Amino acid sequence: MTEIDQLKVIKDKEEENKKIIEKLKSEKEAELNEIKNTCNDRAKNMENEIINNYNKAMQEIKDEEKKKLADATDRVKAKSEVMKLDLSNKEIEDYVFKKLVDYIKE
Repeated sequence: MTEIDQLKVIKDKEEENKKIIEKLKSEKEAELNEIKNTCNDRAKNMENEIINNYNKAMQEIKDEEKKKLADATDRVKAKSEVMKLDLSNKEIEDYVFKKLVDYIKE
């Protein structure tokens, strides 16, 4: 085999090695992209889960505050009704007392 033939063989092997390296590089890049996409999907899912949990917690807090406000409103209304009854009872007592005084005067 001549020196030129040997150089051609070496060159062919180098070209073959370059192709193998390029193929491996492409495969590894594809694997890396797949891993990257998987991680991005997981991160997005976690972000959505966190947002959903936050919104759920905020809604629970709002519902609890609405309930507290409704309870407070009901208590105020009940106190108002009691005060009206007390006033009404006082008016009745005053009326009866006045009639009693008028009756005694006669």
